Amino acid sequence: MQRLIPTLLTTAVLLLTACSGDSSDAVRGDLQSPEQQDTVYTEAAAMSIHRNNPERALQIIDSAVIVGNVTQVRAEYLKGVTQYAMANMPLARQTCLDLLSSISNGKILKYQSPDLEPGTDSATIQSVYMLLTSIEYTSGNYPAVVRYATEASRLAHDLDSPADAAKMEGYIAEAMAHTGRTDEGIDHLRTTIDELRQIDSFQGVVGYHATAKKLLHIMLENGRFDEMVPVCEAMLERINELGDHPENFSGIAEGFDPAEFVDFARGQTLVFLTTAYARQYAAAATPPTEVTPTMRAQLLRKAQQTEAAVHSTKWSRSKDFLRMITAAYPFMGEYERFDEAIEQLESTYPDTVNNSYYICLTLRSEAARLRGRTNDALSYLKRASTIRDSLDMHNQRDQLNELATVYHLQEEQLARQDAEADARFYRLLTWVIIAGLLAAIAFAIYFFYKRRETDKKNLVLAREIAESVKQQALAQPLAAERGVVTPSAEDATPAPQHPSTPASPSQASTEGGAAESADADLFAKIQDVILREQLFLNPQLDRQMLVERLGVSKERIGAAFAKGSQYKSLIDFLNDCRLPYAAKLLADQPGLSITDVAMASGFTNTNTFGRNFKQKYTLTPSQYREKLFPNP
Repeated sequence: MQRLIPTLLTTAVLLLTACSGDSSDAVRGDLQSPEQQDTVYTEAAAMSIHRNNPERALQIIDSAVIVGNVTQVRAEYLKGVTQYAMANMPLARQTCLDLLSSISNGKILKYQSPDLEPGTDSATIQSVYMLLTSIEYTSGNYPAVVRYATEASRLAHDLDSPADAAKMEGYIAEAMAHTGRTDEGIDHLRTTIDELRQIDSFQGVVGYHATAKKLLHIMLENGRFDEMVPVCEAMLERINELGDHPENFSGIAEGFDPAEFVDFARGQTLVFLTTAYARQYAAAATPPTEVTPTMRAQLLRKAQQTEAAVHSTKWSRSKDFLRMITAAYPFMGEYERFDEAIEQLESTYPDTVNNSYYICLTLRSEAARLRGRTNDALSYLKRASTIRDSLDMHNQRDQLNELATVYHLQEEQLARQDAEADARFYRLLTWVIIAGLLAAIAFAIYFFYKRRETDKKNLVLAREIAESVKQQALAQPLAAERGVVTPSAEDATPAPQHPSTPASPSQASTEGGAAESADADLFAKIQDVILREQLFLNPQLDRQMLVERLGVSKERIGAAFAKGSQYKSLIDFLNDCRLPYAAKLLADQPGLSITDVAMASGFTNTNTFGRNFKQKYTLTPSQYREKLFPNP
């Protein structure tokens, strides 16, 4: 036992060392970082090239993590942004989801720099949800757009970022509109812009403008042109408030002039208002309509006035203005200006060969048809059809690439899951083995100390028994040993009674006492004979032998033990004589076997001897002898 415990402890230590060795090395590796931060590997450096050179941007992001310039959370987000810029939607999506999974599982993020602001990662998590919203919106997964945009909006509110919250609410509303819940989406956006209108901060106005544009796009796509006008007028009012009294709005950075934003927002809002009037004007030309010619002329006049007002802004010289206003020209009857705008877009901005260009060509074909220029209309429509076919092929290639990427990602994910499952199993198995070893060690220690305590108690008991046995004189009457007083002959003599006189109650009591005294006298006689002659050593001694020896009946002998002594029977008395004798033999003659001691003490078999010995002394004969004569 003493050699077993150190062996078990050594095994457990080796297992613990083997189990924790890899993780300790990993932790030590994670904690290694340069003392000085490298200013070359920064977020700004990566984001400045993430569109043109995404591979190099990813390398810079990894290096920025190692030198401690960005946290692991931020780094994973920046990788997702870079992958999104590469149009690799599946990989960007998977990067974001893996990051959120790691955060929710409570995994330790490596290279956490203490120099970064505490809220950096919280803002990054919100940005991750915003990026996922953009990814799913681009992929057309509108239920996922609602899910991620809702979470991003909640986090934006927590971080007091109304502009970001408004942007996400716009995505939610657009997703609703794309899934047949247009009215619900419009109501959702109306509630959002009403809340943003009450925020007297620069970010609040920015968020209000962005969200209102989402609402105008949905209304425009669903032909609700008359509802666009009050939204545009409210937008202009709020923008003018910022331009006229910027001191009433908080959150404007020192040295920043909000006039540039005001010019941009006013120009875009005026284009939306121009488009709303132009579309109403064109729709009123198709009966049935309640719009009178006078009212229709007013709509055209308003469209022209707002279009002229746009040209007073610096924003009107941008490509975005030309793209937006071009869509309004056909509905205003400005066909020449429409042709000029299309030609200018085609020659100046060749990147218009996309879905927006397809829409412009379709509008141009419709305008030519309205003017009776059938050939031009057919030419524009053919060009639009070619663009559409090219876009469809491009989309198909994108879908093939996306499916291939998804397939490889799934394969990698399955392999990773299998590896993680194996690692979890082996970790669990290791800990189960360690727990079993520790439990075995604990039980062994407990058993060892309990056994040791019991042995100490038994040794003391054995010595007490041996001492008690040695002090006993086998020839001394057992009754005297136990403190039983034998009545004298005078006490045992009954008082004479007259034969003809009935015994009184006192006389009956006296007779009963005399009978008990006679039983006690008989027991004393039997006891004296058995002890003096050591008849108890005879295994054949029984009641019949005593009858023959003493000349009394069996009933008298039975009464002598039952009424005249503390024993219930002859066998109890014999055991009380034989056991001390056996204990003395065990102590005095260690060479005798247990069987020989049992036979020499008057027992017929070893089992009976062992059972009675343990019942009297709480130790077996072997244990008793071991305590008296321990092995060297």
